[in-house]
Amino acid sequence: MKIVTFIKGFWRKVRTSSLIRDSASTTFFNTAGKAVGFLIPFFIAAWFGVTRATDAFFFAYGIIIFISAIFYPVMEKVIVPFIAKVRSDGGDVGRFIGSVSVIITAVLIALSLIIILVIKPVLSIITRFDEKSLELIFIIILETIPLIFFLTWTSMLAGAINAHKRFILPALSPAFRAVVCLLIIYFLKDLWGVHVIALGYVIGEIIRFLILFIFVFKKNLFKIRLSFKINKENKRFLRVSSYQVLGMLVVGLTPIIDKTMASWLEIGSVSILEYADRLYMIPTTFLSTGVMVVLLSYWSERYFKLGKQRLKEDMKKALIVVTLIAIFIAAILIVFSRWIALLAFGRGEFDMEKIPEVSLVFIFYLAGFFPYIAGRIFVQAHLVLSNTKALLKCGIYISILNIILNYIFMKFFGVAGIALATSFTSIFSLCYLGIVFFKKLGKEG
Repeated sequence: MKIVTFIKGFWRKVRTSSLIRDSASTTFFNTAGKAVGFLIPFFIAAWFGVTRATDAFFFAYGIIIFISAIFYPVMEKVIVPFIAKVRSDGGDVGRFIGSVSVIITAVLIALSLIIILVIKPVLSIITRFDEKSLELIFIIILETIPLIFFLTWTSMLAGAINAHKRFILPALSPAFRAVVCLLIIYFLKDLWGVHVIALGYVIGEIIRFLILFIFVFKKNLFKIRLSFKINKENKRFLRVSSYQVLGMLVVGLTPIIDKTMASWLEIGSVSILEYADRLYMIPTTFLSTGVMVVLLSYWSERYFKLGKQRLKEDMKKALIVVTLIAIFIAAILIVFSRWIALLAFGRGEFDMEKIPEVSLVFIFYLAGFFPYIAGRIFVQAHLVLSNTKALLKCGIYISILNIILNYIFMKFFGVAGIALATSFTSIFSLCYLGIVFFKKLGKEG
């Protein structure tokens, strides 16, 4: 009887709470949107296997994603509280976005040119790829550089749409990119090899950008006005976001460092690390994207209206619920990790002898699943407070700790040691961000 009463009470909350409804629906559509994208590495594994070419592609693609990840999370997340404030003040959202986009695009152009000039000599020093692999990495980087721009622009539109509480299309949009990417890879894989993967990602992201742009135009959410003028709110956003950009720069180095150190091991280690990471990203994305997007939007609005105490209460509730779910999911995935790896990669050109190694790397990643997800709750809270300095400091500490732990654990566990090091850094991140958040509220409360 108590169970029935609990279920009825929970269902009543779901129906009456817009936050819960939006969290559930956004998580569903985000999962649906990312689900097709999750399939891409599995198809790559089946179609291309574990080779020098796949090592080269995943390394090059990792560099492009690293550069993109410096900016696009800022555009999608940090910008939300600012847009919420612009809207509450009756300001021009389109002009604000236009001004920011001009500045960011100029920075991306300069950064892309620097990458093209320095990447080959740098990689020849820090990696142990042969000359042929290094040349292939450089070519793939050239082919995928447009991703840096379109990922950033798309994320800016997604963040602006989320700030208007239109969560479904931004959550679902990655599916359009992934479908286009898979179709291009399938039909052209025998013609261009791994180069077709780069082409697929780029064209897919362009399609995604156009879909979001058309949605903004059709719904008349705002009119983007490109502007070179920087007002007070733009300056504040650039100041606050600069810390987040630097933080993402430092944190984004982690997968690059991981792949670089994996290149020191036997051939195929970079690919194995990437394949296991793709498995890990499925549950991570399920809990850390849809829900977090909604929380950031709602918390930002409530913070400006109700103050810090409400933010603290909201954060604690979310932390309890998400943490319990994360622990449950991690336990299930660890138990079935070998079967999951076999189901995902046990076909085509993939070497079946690599399945146990992928499974072990996956398990070591999952060891840090709960602290990573819990840490994301604190990240959203810091973003609401525009406390990006804390995120920058945390990123610096994590990168240093990750290098040290990689070096130690690789000696005992090989490529799986890199995943274990990542899990330990997630634990550190959770502790650090939690302590800093409550200290900040205590000082300002």
